[in-house]
Amino acid sequence: MELREAKSSDKTLVLEFCKNTFSWGDYISDVWDNWSLEKNLLVLTENKIPVAISHGSISDKQVWIEGIRVHENYRRKGLASHLVLELESIAKKKNCKVSKMLIAENNKHSLRLANSLNYHIEDNWNFYSLTPKKINFKTNVKKATNNQSVIVLILSNTSSYVRSWRWLPLSKTTINNLINENKIFYSEQDGIINAVAILLPSEHFEKTLMITLISGNEDGINNIIKYFQNFALESDNERIQILTKINNFPKNNNLEKKYTFCLLEKQL
Repeated sequence: MELREAKSSDKTLVLEFCKNTFSWGDYISDVWDNWSLEKNLLVLTENKIPVAISHGSISDKQVWIEGIRVHENYRRKGLASHLVLELESIAKKKNCKVSKMLIAENNKHSLRLANSLNYHIEDNWNFYSLTPKKINFKTNVKKATNNQSVIVLILSNTSSYVRSWRWLPLSKTTINNLINENKIFYSEQDGIINAVAILLPSEHFEKTLMITLISGNEDGINNIIKYFQNFALESDNERIQILTKINNFPKNNNLEKKYTFCLLEKQL
């Protein structure tokens, strides 16, 4: 077998063996062109035909490993492990100190694979889908400014935020940059912050907003949800995706829990 960077000519063949990855299909067709431009989109071939792929996104001394796919006729042969180890090797040469990936909680086979490669579960994250909608509800949600209370609250609750389905490290510098970009929002009641969220547009999926909900009580979460339903509708977005470690959400007919994911980490 040959391991190499993906070529444009690989796309059709790869999408063919990826199309039934999940019950609803797969997202590789939406991200292939971006991943190819970013580099580190690796392909394993047999007789020059692609049979397995994976991508590594490198930033802030971290490699994010995503899109591990193996043709059904070539599974249980160690190809996924080979791809992960190669991406780790590339990352080490670029001075990355940690490797991370995301696996659905019910995907026991992939979790066993990650465990065999010395990954451990850092956190569990819940994925909720929220429908944009006009809500006649007054919320006390604000864009964060250089508020030390917000920064402390964020760092005390999480070390990561989500950008286009990649969990990236948070620092004071990152938070200040997000504040300057008007990407951090909080709900306040009687002068007390009761919910904080980071809002970013998806870089790979059209008309989709991604929210990292960092903390909140029931009232605060309810405010955040209703605020972003209005915001998404007014900004012509069709989908809202919420990623959070919070388990208890207020009831909302437009909110649906999709999956729970395991965020996995390995020191390089």
